[in-house]
Amino acid sequence: MPRNLAISEPYYSNVVTILGQLPSITKLTVNRDFLQFLAGGGSGGGVPKKLPNDLNHMHHLCFWIMNLSTIAEVSCALCLIRSSPKLQSLKITALGLRNPENLETAAQFIKAQQECEITLSCLENINIRNFSGLEPEMEFVKLLLSAATALRKLEIITKNNNVSGKARTEVFEELVSARRASKQAEIIIRDFDQI
Repeated sequence: MPRNLAISEPYYSNVVTILGQLPSITKLTVNRDFLQFLAGGGSGGGVPKKLPNDLNHMHHLCFWIMNLSTIAEVSCALCLIRSSPKLQSLKITALGLRNPENLETAAQFIKAQQECEITLSCLENINIRNFSGLEPEMEFVKLLLSAATALRKLEIITKNNNVSGKARTEVFEELVSARRASKQAEIIIRDFDQI
C-alpha cells in the first residue's frame, strides 16, 4: 500500500491502488472487466476525477469493450484520460448500449463533465469503434472534442449498420457543429466493412 494513502481516504479505489503505482506506464489497454474492477473498491464510493499522481509517460490508451451508458466505466475512463497529460492516442471499442434505462442518466453525467476542467493538449488521434450514435456516446465524443486542443483526427467506425443513411448524416453534422478545441481536426465516420 502506498505510504501517502490510507484506506479511509475518500477516493481510495482500485484505480488509485493499481495505476497509481505505475507512473512510468506508456501504453495501456483496458478491457471491460478490468475497467469495472478499477472503478470498484474504496470506501469513498467513487472514482477520483484524477489520480493523485499524473501518468506523465502515458501516450496510448485503449478501452476494449467499454459501455458508455455505465457511469462507473465512464468515470474510470475519464480519470485515466485526465491523469494522462501527454496522451497522444485514444482508442475505444464500444460495447453497444445495453442499459437503455441508463441512457439519459449517463448522458447527463457526461455532459456535466464538460463543467470540470479537462484539457488534452497532446491528444492527436481518437478512434472509436462499434459506435451507435446514441446520446451517451455522442456526449462522450463531444467532451473529447471540446478538450483535445491538438486533435488531428477523430475516426468513428460503426458496425452492422448501427448508424446508416440519414442518421449518419445527422451524427456527422452534430459532431462537426459541436464545440471543438482543435479547428483542424478531421472527423471521419465509416462502416466497419469499409476498413
